[in-house]
Amino acid sequence: MNMSRLVSAALALLAVAVWSAEGWSKTARHACDVNDWVSGRLDNWKNQLAHSTPEDPTPIVGTYDHSHAVLLPTCANGPLTNQSEPENIAGYFKSFLRDRPVVTFDKPIVGGVCGNAFASGLYSFKLNGGSGATLRARYTYAFQGRRGLIMQHHSSLEPRTPDQQCAAHQD
Repeated sequence: MNMSRLVSAALALLAVAVWSAEGWSKTARHACDVNDWVSGRLDNWKNQLAHSTPEDPTPIVGTYDHSHAVLLPTCANGPLTNQSEPENIAGYFKSFLRDRPVVTFDKPIVGGVCGNAFASGLYSFKLNGGSGATLRARYTYAFQGRRGLIMQHHSSLEPRTPDQQCAAHQD
């Protein structure tokens, strides 16, 4: 192989490598940006909660991995899975949905990589279809896989309201 052919081949390989790396990099960054993906998962959970009833909690229960999910619930003792009856994820939602909760997420903190992501933060449940008492709680969701099913969900009531917290620190 003469020198000009060798240089041409090297330049062609370099161009392909640079283009491929840059193309992959942009695609990977876009595909692995979990912020929008997790936002969609939280919106889905909120929508499925709204479409569930105590008689049929199937929509909300369907957001959890059937075989491996663990729920540490807001208003019951846990942990709960989908494996045991009646103290399982479906049983919890049959009870919790009697209060007709409407959820609002407050600025989630999101992280993760392709296929595995989490969201943590605060949310509020307005009871009685949005016209009743408000439960403020902390949450962490761990999502896994292309379908974004919940593998782990920890939810706990806030131990104090912000007013109580400020009052506790006043002299």
